Amino acid sequence: MLVIKKYFSEIQECVRNFNINVESLQSKYSSDFLYTHAITEYKKLFLELLLSKSKEEIEQNTKILVNFTIEQDISYLFLYSELVTVVRRLLGNIIDKHDFEHIDEINIFFTEHEDKITDLYLAKFLDQLKLKNELRLSHIQSMPDKKFMIHYENHIKWIINLIVYIQKNESDKNYPELNPNLCDFGKWMKGSSTSYLLSTSHFKVIEKLHMNLHDLAANVVNYCKSNKSHPATLIHLMNRIDYYSLEIGNEIAFLNEIEESAKDPLTHLLTRRLFNKIMLSKIDIAKVTGREFALMMCDLDHFKLVNDTYGHAVGDIVLQHFSKILEQTLRKSDYIFRFGGEEFMILLPMTSKEETLILAQKICDITASKEVVVENITIRYTVSIGTLTVLADNSIMATQEAVDKFVIKVDEKLYLAKERGRNRVE
Repeated sequence: MLVIKKYFSEIQECVRNFNINVESLQSKYSSDFLYTHAITEYKKLFLELLLSKSKEEIEQNTKILVNFTIEQDISYLFLYSELVTVVRRLLGNIIDKHDFEHIDEINIFFTEHEDKITDLYLAKFLDQLKLKNELRLSHIQSMPDKKFMIHYENHIKWIINLIVYIQKNESDKNYPELNPNLCDFGKWMKGSSTSYLLSTSHFKVIEKLHMNLHDLAANVVNYCKSNKSHPATLIHLMNRIDYYSLEIGNEIAFLNEIEESAKDPLTHLLTRRLFNKIMLSKIDIAKVTGREFALMMCDLDHFKLVNDTYGHAVGDIVLQHFSKILEQTLRKSDYIFRFGGEEFMILLPMTSKEETLILAQKICDITASKEVVVENITIRYTVSIGTLTVLADNSIMATQEAVDKFVIKVDEKLYLAKERGRNRVE
């Protein structure tokens, strides 16, 4: 410690000058909601750790820093890269000054910090990951009509078993089934009851995700069996496994509705009568995954004029034309409904506000750039779009009343787009 104290001022300078430094442009919001504020606070805690003057202080400040990063969803790779950046800058400064005497001690000092941070981060990360999956499991178990989600329930149990195996830190055989065809979820996928789903793109996506997930899990088990310390590798692998798991849940939720999907005879889009049912399911899924979803309500501008001028047959062609724009622009995981007349509703799973606005503006721009040609008639039209992002936490119940409130809110945004001149997104 005596050697390191000599370099405290340089360490402080490196942290201040070379760590990621961001400032919030949304000062009116509470720091509880902003990631930029979390990074600012993280930097203070990071510096306090590196300037710790005793082993006891190091232990305490390591716990504080790691707990904060976990709570604020700051990734391990971010934390690791910040540490590496400081080390490189500090060593570079020392070498420039030809101060080679204490390089080994400095390397040991930062290596010990890296080891302590990584070990503690893994432990806290696994605790949080287990808690998240137990919460997802409880939400699925409370669903009145699970359908395919009962198989995702088995999948979540498998994930929890894998986490517990790592936490036990024992090189035994009590790990979950690694063969993707033999776990409960894999047996369902290979069962005769799923044969009618094999041609769907969503089922193929699930199959690929599931294979990758088991491949990663086999690596996790091999690392644990090797009795070697690879916490950074385990953090990376489990992060990826969690990502694949969430994607599988999203695809399963889509399959839940495919077998009951009724299509609008004109546009071949989903009908409004399915919207409420799918919305209720999406609220439950959002609570399980902790990810937001979004709504878009689209209304063709001055569509009555098209019908009155050219007739309903031409109006129907325009509706079909716009339906094709939606199908070609949106993602396979998005739900597109003909909501009534010239109104369309789009439900976008696991989509942020920013992503929703980008997609909506893309639809708006493409629509305005296209034209419909019917015999000798050329028609150009535009669309107005209202958007809404929904983060379903435990305060939101999956009820018809909740669905109606969301529809009212997105309809208000659509009305605002109309009021502000049409051919725009709100």
